[in-house]
Amino acid sequence: MISPRSFAPRPFSRGVSLTTSRRLALACGLTWLASAAPALAVSFDFLPVASTGVTTSQFTSLNGNGVINVSQVFSAGGAGVSNNVNTAIFPSQFNALFPGSGIVQGQLTQTNRNSSSTVTFDLTGYNVTANTVFGIWNITNEVSTPVYQVSIVDAGNAVQPPTTFNLIGNQDNETQVAGAHQIVLNPVTGFLSLGAVINPGGTHTDAAFWNSIPVGTKQISVTGNVPNTGNGDGVGYYFAEIHVPEPSTLLLTALAAAGFVGRRRSKS
Repeated sequence: MISPRSFAPRPFSRGVSLTTSRRLALACGLTWLASAAPALAVSFDFLPVASTGVTTSQFTSLNGNGVINVSQVFSAGGAGVSNNVNTAIFPSQFNALFPGSGIVQGQLTQTNRNSSSTVTFDLTGYNVTANTVFGIWNITNEVSTPVYQVSIVDAGNAVQPPTTFNLIGNQDNETQVAGAHQIVLNPVTGFLSLGAVINPGGTHTDAAFWNSIPVGTKQISVTGNVPNTGNGDGVGYYFAEIHVPEPSTLLLTALAAAGFVGRRRSKS
């Protein structure tokens, strides 16, 4: 006679249960990591900048994307006394458009009245992507005629207007003077002009930021012709890029998520 115990269900192996749970937990953690990656990558780092000469500076990526070299050319006597003294516009801050970016640095190009200038940002040592951000702050509002014109040198060495530039937004520099007008770029001509009045008691303009710089772009240049009015003009320039979290941070986050799922499953 066969004992009824032969048909009794075998106890579930604890070892198999934990192994299966761990595998499921790791899979869940990796799935979470993949789904969370876009959300984790939305913060931006502004590139710090340092003067490297009287009319040269260098922006440096915090995420291994290289450097952007800055050079300036002025008409005779055209450089202002604070030109390329980048600390003069530090601290700058644009947290409204770039939450969490904090205090940032920019490059200052100051042109005397009745003078011309060209500031060139050499991108050949930098990995430009569609998410690379270029910003300009504080152009003069003392004349209505456009003073500044933006152009690029594309991958084929042709000088082009910035037709692909996409406006991310305008905002005041939160730690500097408030702007009287919005700054507006005409991407077809490259001219910068005055937009709406945002603060009647303000100074010059707010800042504007653009992305969608064509991949392969070799240079961005801004040429200014400051008229014989006022006290000349100092303009701040900025670059930003998507923040790339440390791989160890992402891995620890995924493993923590996996461990949490595993503990829940082992207790169920």
